Amino acid sequence: MLVYVLNRHGHPLMPCSPRKARLLLKEGKAKVIQRTPFTIQWLYGSAGYKQPIFLGVDAGTKHIGVSATTEKKVLYEAEVLLRTDIQELLATRCEFRRSRRNRKTRYRKPRFLNRKTPQGWLAPSVQNKVDTHLKVIEKALKILPVTRVTVEVAQFDMQKIKNPEISGAEYQEGNQMGFWNVREYVLFRDKHTCQHCRGKSGDKILNVHHIESRKTGGDAPRNLITLCESGHGQIHRGADPSLSEAARLLPRR
Repeated sequence: MLVYVLNRHGHPLMPCSPRKARLLLKEGKAKVIQRTPFTIQWLYGSAGYKQPIFLGVDAGTKHIGVSATTEKKVLYEAEVLLRTDIQELLATRCEFRRSRRNRKTRYRKPRFLNRKTPQGWLAPSVQNKVDTHLKVIEKALKILPVTRVTVEVAQFDMQKIKNPEISGAEYQEGNQMGFWNVREYVLFRDKHTCQHCRGKSGDKILNVHHIESRKTGGDAPRNLITLCESGHGQIHRGADPSLSEAARLLPRR
């Protein structure tokens, strides 16, 4: 167990042992700043001995692992559980909002063309993950004099992790097997043509887009439509809100 230490200006120093922290508090040379993690602040002096500290961050979609170490000792480690309910909550809000508008303003003229997306916009679920990663790093920087931050970004074969014996065609029989069969049907139904630009963009890469979210509309063919990759990317980036509404109004079966 370690006690984290700040100088009188609030800058982090090397952590100390609980015994030393107890003596400093008893002698009136320091005060308690926070209890989780337990941090004290010097009341006198501003300099202190420091060592190179390396902060490692294992970025993930559901968990974040953080560890701060010197060459010989671990000074700080934590695991953060990320939120995974944002997309579901937004889909539920969308259902309530559409139901309310159908009840109260069903004859109102559509106003989707006046929507604007700010530059650098990210989907709420992605933005929350980015903000949480930054918050975790900032929290470590406030209590330790970190000299270098390393973020591990890698891709893992999750099917191989779950089933080490997997090989060959078994990769095509995972959790999304049913969806990919439906995807091929949707591409065939739409004649392998973007249903928005009708091939005018020249983009030969096609994606199958969910008109409503999976929670609202599911993976049924009537909720799927073929779009070129450039148009599909614009919808998810929010670059052209009218494109998303146009896809919603296209006939489907």
